Amino acid sequence: YQRRVRECLSLMTSRKGGVRKGPQAHQNSFAYRHNPKSKKTEIILSLPNEGLCNHCYQQIEWRKKYRKYKPLTTKKRCIKCNQKAINRAYHTVCQECAKNLKICAKCQEAKDIVKNFKDPLEIDDEKELEEKLKNLRVREQKTLLRKISKEEQAKKRR
Repeated sequence: YQRRVRECLSLMTSRKGGVRKGPQAHQNSFAYRHNPKSKKTEIILSLPNEGLCNHCYQQIEWRKKYRKYKPLTTKKRCIKCNQKAINRAYHTVCQECAKNLKICAKCQEAKDIVKNFKDPLEIDDEKELEEKLKNLRVREQKTLLRKISKEEQAKKRR
């Protein structure tokens, strides 16, 4: 009886789901490929990935690549200024706070930022402007276009 108890104790493990160790049972033969022509994929891939440290940048790029990225539907509240100003998924700090404090917008650590936030008014290239406008709501698009036209008129007057 004692021998059976010792055998049972030696077989017990802290691992959940049994004792089996080793490589996974079913190895994938090819990498995951999402539907590249879907509208949702196109929108997700066109979203900018700015104001992040290298680690967070890589995490979000992986989510986009394997279709795990879920865009925000409404604005999120910034944990620094407590304003509803975050319009990018997985960010916890708004653009203004991240710029001012020089921190990553996701993990809030003062690491080197891979891509800094671009100001919509500083866009020079027409293609960049069109891509930026695609991601904005109609109301925000019109506001941005008004600001740009006002700046151009002010430059012409000088």
